[in-house]
Amino acid sequence: MKTALAAALLLSTSGVALAQSYDLNVVGSLSTSSLYPTYELPFWTETLPAASGGRINVTVQAFDRLGLGGAAVYEMVEQGVYDIGTTIIDYVAGDEPRVEGLDIPAIADPALAREISIAYRPYLERVFDEAFDSVLLGVAPFTAQVVFCKAEINGLDDLAGLRIRGSGRMTMDFIEAVGGTGVSIAFNEVPVALDRGVIDCGITGTLSGFFGGWSEVSTHFYPLPIGGWDPVGFAMNNDSWNNLDEETQTLLREQVAALEDQIWNNAVADNQLGIACNTGGECAVGTAQNLTLVEITEADQRRAVELTRDVVLPRWNERCAGECAETFAATVAPLLDAVLTE
Repeated sequence: MKTALAAALLLSTSGVALAQSYDLNVVGSLSTSSLYPTYELPFWTETLPAASGGRINVTVQAFDRLGLGGAAVYEMVEQGVYDIGTTIIDYVAGDEPRVEGLDIPAIADPALAREISIAYRPYLERVFDEAFDSVLLGVAPFTAQVVFCKAEINGLDDLAGLRIRGSGRMTMDFIEAVGGTGVSIAFNEVPVALDRGVIDCGITGTLSGFFGGWSEVSTHFYPLPIGGWDPVGFAMNNDSWNNLDEETQTLLREQVAALEDQIWNNAVADNQLGIACNTGGECAVGTAQNLTLVEITEADQRRAVELTRDVVLPRWNERCAGECAETFAATVAPLLDAVLTE
């Protein structure tokens, strides 16, 4: 009787045993940005665990809260310190120029930015596998990367001669092409650098700059997206990925894809909110600052496109010659034809 009862209990619980649970250690993007608190944190701590029926448990912390630089995130994932890491892909452009083709300066339309990310995605997935021993699960934007200045500017020409914080090689090339001097400073150090006159301007997301305190020490706000949309990549260590069963892999891909859709679909609204919050408009996420809003003229838009076409992209092609440039020409360049030939 005891043997039969034990066998019955074993059979009744065998289905539970097949539902494997996973604990994932995740490092997220910048805590003082808009992306981490608004989208990443609730996704990892609420959405994904709920979608998995409690089988996936996530420990998550933003990289700056862990004392990491943004460029170190994918290295930590590659080494297996974290299962999943999210950071701005341009942060690793200095060592891996192949990633730069994802984010083009002066692209104002987030729909076009997403088309670019989709077209370049298969190649980028291979780059992440080769360079960071990881699976690229998703790509999503910050808000448009615009200009905060503690200097009087009235348009693109006024950036000449100024010291401007940027991130990513293409953004730095654009700054140089317009006559400015690109300066590399960590995001959280920018407010002090602006306040002390170490730099005159900085480029970051419309909402990121607001949440990060940039607008508190700036006077002028120029919403030309000199730095593109600064996409982040969600990367998972290959060993961690391979340790998941097929069902969980599928679930994770589906849930990250839904997160991507949510962020991209909200890009315009988030960007407009950032502009409003920095320039005295209606701000649902804090107390609006009153920076001088610098108008983007048609002449400035044309010049920005010309600098991207004639200076920025040719320089990148030199850094990423061969298969890299050929892939870009076949996948992304056709999407840019209408913009770059205006």
